[in-house]
Amino acid sequence: MLTTGVNAGVDNRSAFKGLWADSVPLAGWSWQRKVAAIFLLSAAIQLLAGWLLFFRADVHLLDYDEQEYWTLSGQMLAGIPMELGRRTILFPLVLTGLRSIWDNLWFVQCCVALGAAAAPPLLAVLVKKTTGSELAALIAGIAFACWPAQIFYSSSLYSETLALPVFLLSLVFMPRCFDGARNTRWWQWAAVGATLGIAAHFRPMYQLFLPVLALILLLDSRRIGTSAARFAMIAAGFAAVVLPWSVYVSRELGSPVLLSANGGETLAGGFNPKIASIGEHTAQLAKRTTWYGPGKWMQASDTGYLSAKELSLPYVAQDRLLRARTLGWISEDPATASYLALRKFTYMWGIYPLRINGWRQLLFGNIPVILLSLAFIWTLISMPMVRRRCARLYLLPLFVTGVGLISWGSWRFRLPGDAGIIGVVAILVAARFNMWRQAPTEVGA
Repeated sequence: MLTTGVNAGVDNRSAFKGLWADSVPLAGWSWQRKVAAIFLLSAAIQLLAGWLLFFRADVHLLDYDEQEYWTLSGQMLAGIPMELGRRTILFPLVLTGLRSIWDNLWFVQCCVALGAAAAPPLLAVLVKKTTGSELAALIAGIAFACWPAQIFYSSSLYSETLALPVFLLSLVFMPRCFDGARNTRWWQWAAVGATLGIAAHFRPMYQLFLPVLALILLLDSRRIGTSAARFAMIAAGFAAVVLPWSVYVSRELGSPVLLSANGGETLAGGFNPKIASIGEHTAQLAKRTTWYGPGKWMQASDTGYLSAKELSLPYVAQDRLLRARTLGWISEDPATASYLALRKFTYMWGIYPLRINGWRQLLFGNIPVILLSLAFIWTLISMPMVRRRCARLYLLPLFVTGVGLISWGSWRFRLPGDAGIIGVVAILVAARFNMWRQAPTEVGA
């Protein structure tokens, strides 16, 4: 079984043969120093790319969601309560705190980019905790720091930017327990749930990770009772962080709400007959070109599900109507709904469209994610131990795909999956590198 300390190292070495080199880069450095170096590398890349390429000089150049977060933070800064229901409060609250220090767009973008720079070193820590291999961990952390999608979105004011490091931290907190090991304490599992709850306050999509987390626990321990007990502790930690907000919002809105009441709006925007029939086209936004077509998303007012009178109803009532009418349409026209789901999947994973967005997105977006996905699949096929012990990495693409299917195939929704794929492929690269290093010695012997 895997435990902490010396026993963990022994078990990891027997489980992941081929991942340990006689020496690793920066062998004289402590592991903590290497993690700090990955953070500094990530921060330098983020700030340099932001200043040279991606930061916006004016609020009006921000994308729609970014402008909404900026407006909400401005209202909170002015003492105006945030409208409840559609958005969670934590990311606007962070922006408000930064703007209270210096209400300057450049300053806020730099601070958010620095927060996002914590994701690559946290991925490195997660990979090391999963495999015990510093080499695989360093490869994963450095690769994610240089990953184009991570660099691009970490220079934005999307809530995903700060939610991702918190989410990875929740996985780092998760103890490694295999084959029914019972050497962990309840508070360790509760800390996982509490941290996941904080991530969900940044980005409600992370509440959907709970069932995936239950599957990870089952794959790790292979015991239903043990997994159920650990999941109960995770759920308790999650509830401790989420329920106070849930009770407050539900009381204010007069309707049960867990984190936000936008489930119907999210579902309707991606599944409706209008978006299935729109023509494909691109639009030029600040710093990038964006594509529109089946598989993307549209606002509730454009879906055709609500009448003009219904659009004046309270948000919670609108959301309830949108959910019911979307599910009704899906049941009436499952073929078109399946077509939209396929388009969302291919859009999320860079398969389509390939050229319409221009050569930059093709070169730095579509091609890298397609090649990385192929390497990921090959790793799962060729390394049984990865399938056995790395569920917390290889199930992340499944999680983000599910999120994309009920909303749309956004690449920023995909970033946790990118992190998991990079972590898994780093294991393959480390194993192959060490096989190559050891080959001459074995031949000579």
